[in-house]
Amino acid sequence: MAGYLLARMTRMMTWMRWVLLGPEDSWAATLATGRLGIAALAGLALLMHVLDLATGLRMMLVHGINLEQNPLARYIMTTSGPLGLVEVKLAVVLAGVLLFVRTAQVGRPRLARNCLLMAAGIGLLGFASNLVG
Repeated sequence: MAGYLLARMTRMMTWMRWVLLGPEDSWAATLATGRLGIAALAGLALLMHVLDLATGLRMMLVHGINLEQNPLARYIMTTSGPLGLVEVKLAVVLAGVLLFVRTAQVGRPRLARNCLLMAAGIGLLGFASNLVG
């Protein structure tokens, strides 16, 4: 049983390595790594975080600040108000997105694509978690 499990895990690890670190010229490696693809993913990441920000502000203003899951956002909202939260959130997200776009420009488009997809996913998760009522 242990031998079977070990063989299965080894096969799965080999498959994951092939999928994640496949050849540089495969379709999966080059998908959305051009200028247009990176720009579209950067726009998508920004959009998801703006939606997260808008629904988060609505949730905090309608249902109270205690529903916000991010303690830093709660602190900023308490000390600086909604405008302070907008400024900090957009500054941080924009800095991160610009860093990922720059990463693509200096020769790591695959890394930038993956990071932008992750950033968009995090924004989507925040947006969905703010849909309380």
